[in-house]
Amino acid sequence: APSGTNKMPSPASFDATSWLLFLAVLVNQSGRVMVPSLKTSVLADPDFGEPFAAVVGGLLSGVSIVCLGGKLLGAAFTDRLGGWLVLVTVFVMWLAATAGAIAAPTVDVFGYMWLLNSFAYTVTWGAAVQVVGAVYGEKERPAQLSKVASASRFGATLGNLFFGQLLSAGFAWRRVMMPMVPLQAALLLLCTYKYFTDSGLRASAAAAAAATPSAATRSKAKAAPAAEEASSPSALAAMASLDFWLMLLPKAMLFTYTQFFMNYIPQLLHASYGYDHGQAASLGGVAQGGSVIGLLVVGNMIYKGLAPGGKVKLVALLLAVCAAVPLALSLGPEVLPRPLVVPLAVLWGLAYALPFYIPPGEFAMQIGGKSATGLFSNLFDAAGFTFSALWNPWASSLAKDGDFRVVLLSQALFGALSLVAMPLCMHRQAARAASVKKVA
Repeated sequence: APSGTNKMPSPASFDATSWLLFLAVLVNQSGRVMVPSLKTSVLADPDFGEPFAAVVGGLLSGVSIVCLGGKLLGAAFTDRLGGWLVLVTVFVMWLAATAGAIAAPTVDVFGYMWLLNSFAYTVTWGAAVQVVGAVYGEKERPAQLSKVASASRFGATLGNLFFGQLLSAGFAWRRVMMPMVPLQAALLLLCTYKYFTDSGLRASAAAAAAATPSAATRSKAKAAPAAEEASSPSALAAMASLDFWLMLLPKAMLFTYTQFFMNYIPQLLHASYGYDHGQAASLGGVAQGGSVIGLLVVGNMIYKGLAPGGKVKLVALLLAVCAAVPLALSLGPEVLPRPLVVPLAVLWGLAYALPFYIPPGEFAMQIGGKSATGLFSNLFDAAGFTFSALWNPWASSLAKDGDFRVVLLSQALFGALSLVAMPLCMHRQAARAASVKKVA
């Protein structure tokens, strides 16, 4: 059963659905960056440091594999269960993972909790997109998608800053994780309440419609599925299309950017530029803040008001920046002055956020409709986690020795390839939509 009642919130009313989704994704993403933010501190722990260093590369690969499994399960069940029920399950897992990591007696247990943390995180985005697709109309979806995506970037930024400040204040890494427990518990209660209230509203609406089925209601009920089916190709037909792959491949490559910002930027700042653990984690959060600007300003204030051709040009410009900035960062501290590193990372975050979130999300809603949006959103992310599972061990083996040059060159290459594929897909989709309007 889809989430929501399909009743549009009035512009003047408080949109509880939108803000609860925002908070759920924000807290989810803050928890997602928790362990990576603490990684350098855990490595320095006299008891955990050496065994953790021996397994961290494998754990990063394991995280990607677990996330891939979560995306495949999300693709299979999110549309059927509805986004709110999935989010309730997510926050149950979050509470177990965070409490378990705090109390972990061994590196093995800590690693298992990190994997559970990652599984909980990975199904959240598809659930949020499913709710947006089910509750909001076509005109409202881009703004809601941008808002939810900005929550993800806000969460990453605030999480890095928060955990970094606690580390700088002298708190041990276990104590730094403790404030997440009440936040995750609060979101569990709110999402549970929303699930049951929405279920009650849907049941009441269905009972009322069954009791008094007017001719207009029967006609509308028959027409809606037909219209939905007509507007959305079958899943297999969509996956066989060139456009699907032109969007999936850059989404998969850009996914490594999220890995780099979360797992490697604090390490880069510490190893190559001499920042201490707390400063590196905090500045990693500042770098992630560029993504917030990219979504709230570039996405919500500029992108959504552009014509299709303007959107293609804007995405192409942003992806060109994504190719150029890591190329510049690959020059290293011998060439690149320390004061330029964080501003360049902020610019990179600003540039990649919109192409990573908005065009793939719109594409998933367009080809999936209300019945399969979660399927395509999770398939795109599953491709990203698969690609990351291959890229992460290689990148981690280089970063362990402080060699970030080749890793950054790979990021520049992914930006260049995405610059070719994603704007081409968007151009083809816009041309097809324009031809359909002319025929109509």
